[in-house]
Amino acid sequence: MNRQSAIFALLIAGLAWGTTGIYVRVLGLRGFSSFELLGIRLLVVFMILLPIILVLHLRQSPQTSTLSFPQRKIALKVSALMLFYYLGAIVAIQHLPLVMAVLLFGSSPLIAWALNLIIEKRLPVGAELTQSLGVLLGMAGLVGLALSKHKGSVAPADALPLLGYLGGITAAVVTVINARMLRRSGDQAPSPLSISMITATLGALLAPLLFIDSADLLGRIQESWLALLGLGTLATLIPGFAIAHAASRLPPTATSTVSIQLQVWTIILGWIILNETLSGVQVAAALAVMLGTGICLWYPEPQSSKAQ
Repeated sequence: MNRQSAIFALLIAGLAWGTTGIYVRVLGLRGFSSFELLGIRLLVVFMILLPIILVLHLRQSPQTSTLSFPQRKIALKVSALMLFYYLGAIVAIQHLPLVMAVLLFGSSPLIAWALNLIIEKRLPVGAELTQSLGVLLGMAGLVGLALSKHKGSVAPADALPLLGYLGGITAAVVTVINARMLRRSGDQAPSPLSISMITATLGALLAPLLFIDSADLLGRIQESWLALLGLGTLATLIPGFAIAHAASRLPPTATSTVSIQLQVWTIILGWIILNETLSGVQVAAALAVMLGTGICLWYPEPQSSKAQ
């Protein structure tokens, strides 16, 4: 049952997270900066979660039970890193073509697989050689997208591509690190509710710093409140719960399957809502990234040589 619920959570996370690129791109065109979107996104989550937690606490729900010291340490680490994930993803979407951004920060399975071998300080053997092909295929696709040009899929006029690449890579690496920490903690993993609330609280506390250079922020919020609410709930709160639930029950590479869904849904929604299109070369490159990611997920993650 735990595995089934974790897989279902991954499906929900992929679909909901697929809306992130649409919200961020639309709100960016309306004048919101990356820091403003990060702050507002987490403030929305905080305001929704706070009354929910109070009600659950009054009902003495086990989800609001006091965390042990090890759980608090894990929850704080994961939550702090989630701030960098959200910021990195936002920056990538605002400074890269949408398809490139989501394929980049969705490449976490490639990183998860390679990281295991790097930690073990060894080369792939046996079935791992097939996964090596997946990594090379995925990276080749990302390079192809980076070098391709198509007027139907471009970054905003004032974009800084290097900053976008840095943001995307940061988000991908954070996904892998958090998945590994939650998986290793096993039964001691803090609840998804705790992680979401701590992340939102950190964002709320940092909001004054994130908004320090903002001008006419309230006016822009009033004009775009519905999209901002969607960014905080549909694209953040719901997938945040789902991925945290799945990450404590599935291996890091399995948890990262959400990235393939994210890529597919973002491309579909970008075409439907933003009228973004891809050239033949870009379609081939995108498929190479997804196929490479899928190959890495098809086989079990590399096993520790110490355990053999």
